[in-house]
Amino acid sequence: MNLQMQPDFQLFGTAHNLAMLTTLIIAIVVTSYARSGPDERSLKHLRYAMGILLLVAVALDPVLTLVRYGVGEHGWSLVKDNSLPFYLCDVVAIFLAIALFTKKQRFAEIGYLWGLAGTLQGLIMPTLWFDWREIEFYIFFLEHGGVPIAAVFLVWGMGIIPEKGAFLRAVWWSLGYVAVVMSINFLIGENYGFLNGKPDAETFFDYMGPWPYYLITLHAVAFTLYGILLWIAPKKKK
Repeated sequence: MNLQMQPDFQLFGTAHNLAMLTTLIIAIVVTSYARSGPDERSLKHLRYAMGILLLVAVALDPVLTLVRYGVGEHGWSLVKDNSLPFYLCDVVAIFLAIALFTKKQRFAEIGYLWGLAGTLQGLIMPTLWFDWREIEFYIFFLEHGGVPIAAVFLVWGMGIIPEKGAFLRAVWWSLGYVAVVMSINFLIGENYGFLNGKPDAETFFDYMGPWPYYLITLHAVAFTLYGILLWIAPKKKK
């Protein structure tokens, strides 16, 4: 959510560190399982379970907002302000869910690059309002942990690897996302994707310069990470 972080949430505190450690462990376990050669039916069940969890995490954001703040004008205003699925992390979660359900290479490819270059940063330095006592904390990390887990699982576990031209496709996907979401922000007066202003919480945006120049820095960093991720990704056997 694009809300000011409460003091109760401690960046790199025990709960946050445990969430990151749990993400790492699950990523290793499910990827190792996929590489071990399980039967297709068991692997399909795992893929579908992971995809459903990602979609549930995205869908619960507006639902939990309405439950907490009511189904009146204030609640719907907060949904419009913070809970519509226009953040990059929401979009990539949906793309990865599609990849998990269908094994489509293009969705796995962009999910891998966006998930590890983008959502992983949100896992490390989250714009999170709620602490571990609230359900929103767990839904946040279900999505922001589930995305990198799914990305690694698909590419390193199932071998649905990026193909030739992946870098340019990722660049165009990224520019397309910016164009679409900035247009949405203009129409509804919001700041999805933090494209029209930095979040209130401490994030990597703080080291990228003022708006709008940090958008240039952001893309330079993202494109560099795409290159690194493509370099370390497994290659198709000849």
